[in-house]
Amino acid sequence: MVTNELSSSTPGSPLSTAPERVRKHGPRTTALEAISEVDLTGRTILITGTTSGIGTETARALALKGAHVVMANRNIVLAEALKNRILEEKPDAKIDMIMCDLSSLQSVQAAALEYKDQHWPLHALILNAGVFWPQQKMTIDGLETSWGVNHVAHQYLVRELLPLLRQCNARVVVVSSHSHNHTGLKPEMSTEEKLDKLCPTESVENGYKLYAYSKLCNVLMAMKLHRDEHKHGISVYVLHPGTMIATDISRSWGFLGKFWNAVAKPFTKSLEQGAATTVYCAASPEVMDVSGKYWESCWDDEKNLDVQLARDEALQNALWEKTDKILDTFEASRQPIKIVSDT
Repeated sequence: MVTNELSSSTPGSPLSTAPERVRKHGPRTTALEAISEVDLTGRTILITGTTSGIGTETARALALKGAHVVMANRNIVLAEALKNRILEEKPDAKIDMIMCDLSSLQSVQAAALEYKDQHWPLHALILNAGVFWPQQKMTIDGLETSWGVNHVAHQYLVRELLPLLRQCNARVVVVSSHSHNHTGLKPEMSTEEKLDKLCPTESVENGYKLYAYSKLCNVLMAMKLHRDEHKHGISVYVLHPGTMIATDISRSWGFLGKFWNAVAKPFTKSLEQGAATTVYCAASPEVMDVSGKYWESCWDDEKNLDVQLARDEALQNALWEKTDKILDTFEASRQPIKIVSDT
């Protein structure tokens, strides 16, 4: 049995690589297979978006391997149902739930406060939740929804939980997408031009383009977080879970979404396979301290990474600073809050 260490206490170089790693997994590896020899007893992992899609299997696999899984979701009823299903498989599984609506910065703030008030450690933070072509065009806080939910809310969660992450030499796993390649942004564009596209003030472009922008934001945020925090012991992983996984992310498409999933199913990963890279990055000792890389099918050769945009440090910095200013403005406009009940 492999030990349950999640990260190294001695950070590596700014772009760390473990010596002579051998690839053991591929596109058909399932989540449980990816961490089959790992014992996560004593480890606490927070995951956003576990009530559908690969988030469900991510939570299940980690809980079955002994982790204390904390699920942050908008729909507590569905989260409770998932908890009960996991308990049927593993009656002693340790699972908690926190209400967190990523379309509301106040809800994100309350979720982080609730987590801290529980005095749980935080060994891994998995930023999994996401929306694709949502019906709601703007968030409660006036942000374009894809950008606000997929990026801004997650950066806020990182910001609020950063002290806990540092204390545990934690891992942060950011679920992005190959769609980050489809923004249409050119390397020769100025930083300001790129930022204007990535941070839309209204929903004027088609849903896929807005989703692609938000997924590039995920990559840029992860790379910036690695540059800033790896020296403090935090390892950061950003990944593409797989192409056209049969998730619920296109739920707002109605019948068209169901039809598309049915047609694409033979060419896609299952949910169990789609969650493999996430749990591998979050829990495998094989990739301990391999920070600041882009992963796909449990490997980090980065062959599908838009390197020129992803490694643009000026753009990383500008996005982080713009997002932080939005969060600063939000906090300045509100009184300190108490924990929001989910009942």
